[in-house]
Amino acid sequence: MTKILKRAALGVVLMAVSVQPAQACWTNAAQDAAKIKHLNTMLMVTALRCRNTADNFLPDYNQFVVKHNSLIGAQNTALRNHLSAIYGARGAEGALDRMSIGYANSYGNGHRAMDCRQLKNLAAKLASETHGVVTMAAVADVTVVGGSWSGVTCPTRMATRP
Repeated sequence: MTKILKRAALGVVLMAVSVQPAQACWTNAAQDAAKIKHLNTMLMVTALRCRNTADNFLPDYNQFVVKHNSLIGAQNTALRNHLSAIYGARGAEGALDRMSIGYANSYGNGHRAMDCRQLKNLAAKLASETHGVVTMAAVADVTVVGGSWSGVTCPTRMATRP
């Protein structure tokens, strides 16, 4: 009887350790929120780096932020909510800070593929256009350096035929 109870207890422990909570995976919405946070951080850091050059685009970046403030804010909230589901409210703030610092540090020496003129053109274009989540995340897909999140992405469900 003791042997059976030990095996059952071991089975429960193994299941608890191996099962990852559903909230731990990155949904498409959470991925988009991280991409937009990454894009905004990249533009902010590089705008500060380029502000003393002929291609100063800090005014363009500021216009971008003003134009898309509600989108950026909503995506920050979505990202914080996603991280809260994983780490709890307190842990989410630390995780968000670590993400932001990681993004910023990756541009400390500038953008690896874009110079100040290219970044200025990007910021001016983004400031002059209206974007939603999908198009802003698509811009991030082609402009940010490195990953915007780490961890498992949620599986997508395929539609089935009746």
